[in-house]
Amino acid sequence: MNEPGAGFRDPTVLTRWTRGLLYTSLAVSLAHAYMGSVFVTSGVGYEGSFVALVAAGMLWGMFVNLVALVTGILVLMWIYRANYNARQLGASDLEFTPGWAVGWYFVPIAWFWKPYQAMREIWKASARPLNWRGQSGSSLLGWWWALWLIPLWVPGLVSFSVTRNMEEAAAERLEALYGIAINGLDVALALVLLVIIRRIHQMQMGHRSRQRTEAEEARQPDE
Repeated sequence: MNEPGAGFRDPTVLTRWTRGLLYTSLAVSLAHAYMGSVFVTSGVGYEGSFVALVAAGMLWGMFVNLVALVTGILVLMWIYRANYNARQLGASDLEFTPGWAVGWYFVPIAWFWKPYQAMREIWKASARPLNWRGQSGSSLLGWWWALWLIPLWVPGLVSFSVTRNMEEAAAERLEALYGIAINGLDVALALVLLVIIRRIHQMQMGHRSRQRTEAEEARQPDE
C-alpha cells in the first residue's frame, strides 16, 4: 500500500521562483507608474538623440515583455503543481485536472470564469483535502480575478473611446493617466497573488508534514 501523499512533489523551489518573478513584475509596474506620473506632472520632453531614445525604449520593452512571459509561465506551472499536489494529499473528485486548471486560460469566452473556478477549487482542496467540498473559498480569490480581468478589458476600451477626439497633447496625458491606473492595478494584482500562493503553499506543506509524521508513527513497532 502506498504511503499517503507518496506522489507529492515539493513545490518550495517553484514557489520561490514564482514569487520572485511576481516581485520583479511588481517593480516593473511601479517603474512604469513613476515614469507616467513624471510625464503627467511635468510634461518633460526628450531633447537627446532620437536613435538612443528608440533603442532604450526597445530594450525596456523587451525586458518588460520577458519578465511578463517568464512570470506567466511560472504562475501557470505553479497552478499545475498546486492542483496535482492537492490530489496527492487526498482530494478526490476534483472538477479540474492539473492540465485544465491551466488550459482554461487559453479557451476563449471560458477564460472569463473557468480559471477562477479552478483556483478556488485548488484553495478548497488545499485547505482540507479529504473534505474540500465543505470548505469555503477566500475573498482574496475574488479580488485576484477582478484585478486580472479589469486591466485586460476595461481601460483600453475606455481610453480609446475618450481620447480619439482629443488634441494630441491632451490625449497623451490622458493615456499616461490610464497607464498609471493600469500599473496600479497590476501592482495590486501581484500583491494579492503573492498572498494566495503563499497561503496555498503553506496549507499544502502543512498537510504533507502531518501525513509524513502519521506515516512514520504507523511504521514504528509497538513497544
